[in-house]
Amino acid sequence: MPCDDQPLTREAIDGFGIAARVLAGGGSVALGLYLGGMNNTAYEADWRVSVFSAVVIVGGVLLIALARRGLRTSRAGRISGTAAGAVGVLAGMVTPIQETCCDAVWVVSLGLPLPWTIGHGDTWTQAFQDSWHGTWDPVSAFSNVLFWAYAGMIVAVVVDLLRRRSDIDRVGAS
Repeated sequence: MPCDDQPLTREAIDGFGIAARVLAGGGSVALGLYLGGMNNTAYEADWRVSVFSAVVIVGGVLLIALARRGLRTSRAGRISGTAAGAVGVLAGMVTPIQETCCDAVWVVSLGLPLPWTIGHGDTWTQAFQDSWHGTWDPVSAFSNVLFWAYAGMIVAVVVDLLRRRSDIDRVGAS
């Protein structure tokens, strides 16, 4: 019954990785379909939630589709995907999504595609500074990181597919 005397094999590690990618991809597809469905049945659908749902669904489908062969991309794909994800997260942290001013109160929301922090103030500058020091929503912040991680993965796969296509065209032309 004890399995302690058997070493961990490469097949077992690969099997765990495949199972983890399929579970994460399936969960992502389910999350995207649920949020997208809930958003589309709302009185006024929010474009941010629709974009988030679409990217999470595509990312989940890619995880499932590439689970067996693994996500092996070229160096250019990895660099461009990482850059897209990092730039997206950083841009969402400093770009005000929603600015409203009524009477003498400004409200600024930060986060792309989902707002994760809101600040209030008498001026726009005070509201922006308050958004950095005020309360924040960890679920929305994690959702933004997940969104940009999937967006980066999608960019990496697309760049890799385009590079392979150009390599095939180049070999065919010679």
